[in-house]
Amino acid sequence: MALIQLRKVVKTYTRGGETLRVLDQLDLDMEAGGFYALMGPSGSGKTTLLNLIGGLDRADEGQIVIDGEDIAAMRGPELADWRAEKVGFVFQGFNLIPVLTAQENVELPLLLTKLSRSQR
Repeated sequence: MALIQLRKVVKTYTRGGETLRVLDQLDLDMEAGGFYALMGPSGSGKTTLLNLIGGLDRADEGQIVIDGEDIAAMRGPELADWRAEKVGFVFQGFNLIPVLTAQENVELPLLLTKLSRSQR
């Protein structure tokens, strides 16, 4: 079984009265331990796909299964809990808080979990 499975995923955006279908019935399997590169021109759906897999955005249609859990079926607090426990993001622009040390920046999101200080 793939670590990441997408089945018939559709994502659209509406801009200025125009509907853009960014992902159109996408099927994708990504095996655990693999290395993958998402490449394509600006606007081709790379960030949209990553946001869907990370639970930051919701698909209009389809199924998104990550490590056996159907995150497309999760709502609100359940999805937030899943993200806090299972997902880590490294943003291109870093998004660091300048008054904190590097260690404090890494520890900050972990303060929202049930981890002890030594585990963090």
